[in-house]
Amino acid sequence: MQGNLKTRSIRNFMAASAVFLAMGGTAFAQTAAPAPAAPAPGAPAMQGGMRHHMEHGGMWMKSIDTDGDGAISKAEADALFDKIDTNHDGKLDKSELAAYHKAGMEQRRAAMQADFEARFKAADKNGDGALTKAEVQAGFPRLARRFDQLDANHDGKLTMDEIRAAMQKMHDQWRQHGNRGGASAPSSRGG
Repeated sequence: MQGNLKTRSIRNFMAASAVFLAMGGTAFAQTAAPAPAAPAPGAPAMQGGMRHHMEHGGMWMKSIDTDGDGAISKAEADALFDKIDTNHDGKLDKSELAAYHKAGMEQRRAAMQADFEARFKAADKNGDGALTKAEVQAGFPRLARRFDQLDANHDGKLTMDEIRAAMQKMHDQWRQHGNRGGASAPSSRGG
């Protein structure tokens, strides 16, 4: 009985640890969230990564909290553990955690891409496949501030390809500099 309790405790701890480890490196993929609300007066300001995890913690919580009660039950933690434990040996190794993390990032990237394409299409009022400065201002206000910088061919319009290329360049620069100083990754939402 004592050994079984210890095994379950370790399994629960590992499941919770796996969640945090698997989600810990999602800063690059999590750029589609809206801007955070201002902290309450007198509240300490959060820096870079800590702010990121507080803002995005609800996303992974919802994916694990299958019954939607706002808490992760043992059954839900066990289900997550079992999902990550692909070789079913009762342990989570680095390759299983890496595979789980990679799959999650790919899903988030695909969802962000679909969201971006839908927002672009909605902002493209005349349906020509490019956004004028006014369309960008209405649909992507944060990108509007950098319109001239993003308009690579200087034709007064932004295409999806121009926005993607600029975002990729900013993302690569952010990664190259190692996010020093707690800076946030550039937002792909633009608004």
